[in-house]
Amino acid sequence: MDGGTPVGVIGLGLMGSALSARLIDAGAGVIGFDIDAARTGALSGIGAEFADFAADVAARCGTVIIAVYDAAQIRALLPDIARAKASPLVICTTTCAPDEITGIAEFAARSRLAFIEAPISGTSAEVRAGTATALVAGEADVIATAAATLDILCPLRVNVGAIGNASRTKLAINLILQSNRAALAEGLVFAESLGLDGAAFLAAARRSAAYSAVMDSKGEKMLARDFSPQSHIAQTLKDAELILREAERHGVALPMTAAQAGLLRAAIALQGPGTDSAAVIEAIRARRADKEERR
Repeated sequence: MDGGTPVGVIGLGLMGSALSARLIDAGAGVIGFDIDAARTGALSGIGAEFADFAADVAARCGTVIIAVYDAAQIRALLPDIARAKASPLVICTTTCAPDEITGIAEFAARSRLAFIEAPISGTSAEVRAGTATALVAGEADVIATAAATLDILCPLRVNVGAIGNASRTKLAINLILQSNRAALAEGLVFAESLGLDGAAFLAAARRSAAYSAVMDSKGEKMLARDFSPQSHIAQTLKDAELILREAERHGVALPMTAAQAGLLRAAIALQGPGTDSAAVIEAIRARRADKEERR
């Protein structure tokens, strides 16, 4: 990474803001853009600059990181990025369906944009701490060119091969993660229904054969009903629906994922789409409360 050339970040939600903060901490200049101008607030005080349009970011930066919600938003952005005279290298962290990201990469190639697929496994807090893992796919020489920037964004990385494989890997990882999260929520509600103290049970579970990292990131939030977002539950549902669509395409039944997607929808109805994914526990609590009322 050329220390004198700023890095562009398009999409300044939880993930984009965390990535921007890591770049700024490392001494890199950051030029950000988001269609929601209110999202620039958290970065204004730590040295980020902001552009009025995505095209302005592409024109001023040698590398552009895309951290938007979905593939449709990427497709809307890429023509503006492609029009930049300098043709920046694009690192896309958005989770997409595999056929969506391969189509996006093909457009980038036709537009002479170097392109890396790099969805991130971890919350925005884990990205900020440098403990999240990037799943990196693309041409080896392009990845090598971006190594210094990737080292800042995600010191932990796994190279998974060709474009599309990162999305395939991320969706399969998310399937397991979401099931673990829903199982933790159900286990906490069950333990409390048995008369156990929730915090004591969580401490025991962390030392048991049932341990998963989600206990560390979401367990205390679930117990405290702290749903301040590290990851938005609406995005969790978006990924669950991507997983289910891909499974249907490939003739695979995913009954656990289908059930927990239903819990996500119920939790969103109760808590709103902008809450943390830990709010899935509220769907289970609500069902318990309904049953107790019927007794």
